[in-house]
Amino acid sequence: MEAFLNRVLCTWVDAVRLRYRMVLVATSAFTLVVLVYAVLHLGVNTSHKAVLADDMPFWREYNAFAEVFPILDEALLVVVDAETPGSAREAAMELADALRESPQVYRDVYVPGGDPFFQRHALLYLSVDELEDLSDQLASVQPLLAEINRDRSLSHMAGVLTTGIERLRTDPSTPVDFTMVFDSWSNAVKAVLEGRPKPISWTELILRRKLPGDSSRRVVVLEPVFDYAHLLPGLSVIDHVHETAARLGLVEENGVSVRITGNVALITEEMMGLARGAALAIAGSLVVVAFILAMALRRAHLVAAALITLLSALVWTAGFAAAVVGHVNVISVTFAILIIGLGIDFCIHFCMRYAELARAGAEHAAALDESVRSVGGSLVLCAGTTAMGFFVFIPTDFKAVGELGVIAGTGMILSLFASLTVLPALLTLWRNREPGEAWWGALWFERVVITASSHHPRTVRLVAALLAVAALLMLPRVHFDHHVGHMRDPSTESVQTFNELLEESDASPWTMDLMSPDLASAAATAERLRELDVVESAITLADYVPTEQPDKLEILGELGYFVPEPPAEDPSPPEVPLELQISTLEVLQRAMQAPWLAEGDSARAASAARAADYLGRFLARLESIEGKRSKEEELASFERSLTGALPEQMRSLWDALDPDEISLAALPASLAERMVAPEGQARIEILPAVDLDDNAQHALFVDGVRELAPAATGSAVTILEFGRAVVRSFQQALGSAVLAIALLLWLLWRRLSDMLLVIVPLTLATLLTVATTGLFGISFNFANIVVIPLLLGIGVDSGIHLVHRHRVTIETRGAPDLPERELLETSTAQAVFFSALTTMASFGSMAFSGHVGFATLGKLLLIGVTFTLLANLVVLPALIARRSDADEESSAAPSTAR
Repeated sequence: MEAFLNRVLCTWVDAVRLRYRMVLVATSAFTLVVLVYAVLHLGVNTSHKAVLADDMPFWREYNAFAEVFPILDEALLVVVDAETPGSAREAAMELADALRESPQVYRDVYVPGGDPFFQRHALLYLSVDELEDLSDQLASVQPLLAEINRDRSLSHMAGVLTTGIERLRTDPSTPVDFTMVFDSWSNAVKAVLEGRPKPISWTELILRRKLPGDSSRRVVVLEPVFDYAHLLPGLSVIDHVHETAARLGLVEENGVSVRITGNVALITEEMMGLARGAALAIAGSLVVVAFILAMALRRAHLVAAALITLLSALVWTAGFAAAVVGHVNVISVTFAILIIGLGIDFCIHFCMRYAELARAGAEHAAALDESVRSVGGSLVLCAGTTAMGFFVFIPTDFKAVGELGVIAGTGMILSLFASLTVLPALLTLWRNREPGEAWWGALWFERVVITASSHHPRTVRLVAALLAVAALLMLPRVHFDHHVGHMRDPSTESVQTFNELLEESDASPWTMDLMSPDLASAAATAERLRELDVVESAITLADYVPTEQPDKLEILGELGYFVPEPPAEDPSPPEVPLELQISTLEVLQRAMQAPWLAEGDSARAASAARAADYLGRFLARLESIEGKRSKEEELASFERSLTGALPEQMRSLWDALDPDEISLAALPASLAERMVAPEGQARIEILPAVDLDDNAQHALFVDGVRELAPAATGSAVTILEFGRAVVRSFQQALGSAVLAIALLLWLLWRRLSDMLLVIVPLTLATLLTVATTGLFGISFNFANIVVIPLLLGIGVDSGIHLVHRHRVTIETRGAPDLPERELLETSTAQAVFFSALTTMASFGSMAFSGHVGFATLGKLLLIGVTFTLLANLVVLPALIARRSDADEESSAAPSTAR
């Protein structure tokens, strides 16, 4: 088989040599056409469903639910943060109203809890006991409420607090929490000193609690209409949201932050970052690869020939991707870097063997012919094994890597074809140039690698065995992290916002959903789900109807007597002389520094000291400001920070004291239609009681709920099942790669000893790579889990080249054109070394990516190729020496017996 293959390859390369001008013209024209086609037709798939095969079992529940109720996996989550709850609610509603004016862009715009209904009925969602406690608190602070409602000027508020501190000395039972008061003053003054005044929450200060739904963060849920004619269909929608927010003045300068997250935003930003990173990595890889080629080949024409061949293969691969797959995804976008790192290997081996023969005096035609005979078979075998490392992912459920396997695996074959077509044609074009002298350039290689392998093979084998045992002991520490947020660039807006939402159980984007035939059965199922330890709440539409409403309404009716009715218009604070305002603040500072505040309450004393310190800094800065008007503006800024939100919060509290009784029919339509379908099916929204940032707890949550309700779906289920499917795909691909490579080696060589010479060092390098992840706490994830099957396909190449050259040396020992020499001193060993360097340079460029997943992929490939290089250049020769010793012993045995 090998002889037949060599005859075919020699015939082909000789035909290329004889027609090299025609070959170069044809391949150049073809490459140009393919490049134009790839630019025009290669798209980007940003759908989260592009990751896995769409026929997996968990998709059935997902699709069945999504047909009836909206699911957030394809939604954009617009997170609106403002200085106060009222400002956040108004900003979110204003933005939502503006976005609804573009129905061609958004199918639906929804603000959970944004309806005025929930603001007015907020107190009904407290328990009776909580309302009674609230009633007692309001009764005790009623004089304070009346006082601050009458005059909210800075000097008046300072005077009220000073009076309160003095009364606290004689009456420690005062209902006001002075620790919270002092902390509020500290926060208000600190915000002014830092140049970002932020109103404090008077509702929380007075009531000692937040009202239900009282949050300065709101989420707007968008269901966009994506235009898939664009390269990144989500980008235009994201830009539209930001442009609308800017037009409305919802910007940081006005105290409002608008950020976007959700799967679409995450993948869009991820693809943009990967595209930028890939472009830089490709450029950097080509530069470094060219430098290494210059060291290895020592002549500009050889370097140019190798680079032109590589670029041709890269363009052909892109054209193939455009024609067959049609797009790249978040994983297959890296195919170019892989082609650069691996495709150049064929050129290096061919060129170095050609140069070696040319230096020995061979003519161009003879050098080409013998180069093909020497390395052609191993190049074909290496292209096949490397392609297998990619192709094994095609039949798995990991569709994203399967597409990478199709593209990169075919790219290996195209790289081989280019190396046997474009490269010989270019070498013929420049055939009269000197090949240059051989150069190792690494003294450590001579002293360490060759010395260790040649003179201490037993020690090398022993160390290798010990390292293998140590690596096996590290395997239990290896784990897979299915949290997609951990592998993305943490500096992007979408990732930061997503992680913040994930920390808030009531706003977490990772929830579970369940559909019941009707509301009654949904309520019964939700009751059982709430009994699970991993479930914080299971919500149906019926849960939005408060219980014990008559008792609550009676308590709320009495609370109205304790809260002064806000004026129809905000009264302007009375003008207070500048000197009086400053003196009032100085009196307050001295009151906060009173030693008796520390008696019996260390927390209160620390809060008072901190508030006095910040107030002292403010007064010092005020004194340093020149001009009365500038000082008044600074005091006005402080006043806004302290009492700016007071009127709005008092009106919200007053409105919440007079709710109506709630029934199912009275609930907002925007809520009801998301919880009960027109056909009667009812939705159950299930929130976790565990930290979904932890993989083990995430699995407990999903498995616990699905044990009780197998049809449960949602983003929490999708993420977990993604991870499990990827692990299964990895196991399948790994097994397939090992079997395919072993079978191919056996069919071609038919010698178990030669096959083991390749497999054993490769296995050692793989074990050491995996052990490194456990040693340094590097998790496998969706992006880097492909590294082990890839390393098998990549790493086997060096072993094949070395064993093949060893076989050729034995078979042709004494031939004049192939002088006998040590294996590690041949051009093959040199080519293995420089090929590994170019591969490491290319893959190492990914290690600098902001995307954590691909940065770790680059690091692991860099580590793996390094271990593979050492295993092949140190361990493999030691194994060959062991076999040679065994052969000598077996040949000597008969003569001894005689």
